[in-house]
Amino acid sequence: MERLIDEERRLRREYSAAFKASVLQQTREPGASVAGVALSHGLHPNMVHRWLREQRLSRQQGLAQTPAFVALPVAAVVADDHVAQPPATAPAQASGDGQLIRIEVQRASAIVKIEWPVEAAAQCALALRDWLR
Repeated sequence: MERLIDEERRLRREYSAAFKASVLQQTREPGASVAGVALSHGLHPNMVHRWLREQRLSRQQGLAQTPAFVALPVAAVVADDHVAQPPATAPAQASGDGQLIRIEVQRASAIVKIEWPVEAAAQCALALRDWLR
């Protein structure tokens, strides 16, 4: 298809997407050269090279917009230095009424049980916050 840009200028050709796809497919055939395919269609080789660049860029942009997700296996590891410890005083004996905070947390196959005195609830909250990070 041709269209006139200006009366004093030369005609500029426009090619359909199907025609471009056909030309680009021919350049991928074994033994084909871009210059040979371009000349067989009456095109300048630089035009076909530009179409190849544009197609490559559009594919890269399409891939960049696709979010990538990689699942990683996570092993459940509990280190002794990360286990929350209650204060040094014996909680049940110190309080007399035996009120304790009892927490049981399961992560994968590990179960952690924590008993903490009610009087030290703020310390318990801090220890849990650090442990659950």
